[in-house]
Amino acid sequence: MTENAEVSYEDCSVYVDAADSSTVIAWLKERLGPGDEGRGLVVGPLRVSSACNDYSTGRKAHPFEFLEWPTVLECEAPAGVESGAVVAAVTAVLETLWCGGWNAVTACDFEDELPAHGGRDPCPLPSPSGSLPHARTGQW
Repeated sequence: MTENAEVSYEDCSVYVDAADSSTVIAWLKERLGPGDEGRGLVVGPLRVSSACNDYSTGRKAHPFEFLEWPTVLECEAPAGVESGAVVAAVTAVLETLWCGGWNAVTACDFEDELPAHGGRDPCPLPSPSGSLPHARTGQW
């Protein structure tokens, strides 16, 4: 992978179509391991925290309007961490969400290095078996 000096790998936001941000982080902890004693999650070099999205309008948002989805995961890596490790960690978070039936899209400098361009391309979602373990705000 060629490193681009203008690309920052220190942060990445993951927007999730989920009404409750604490449910998302708890669900991810069950699958990826807590790695942190606080409210967050650690995946590889990333510290992942969840929050309610301040830009959420409360209405059912179209998938192309992911910036209005109610939950945002903030993924932060320390300066100087190898870019491949950051991309792999964000990929793990995204693919775990997608495999669980969650709608998730990233906003970061390196989305082109992520699967499905960080969720902008059609996501490779498997058919969830049975009911989903969470409530989404819309259908994708």
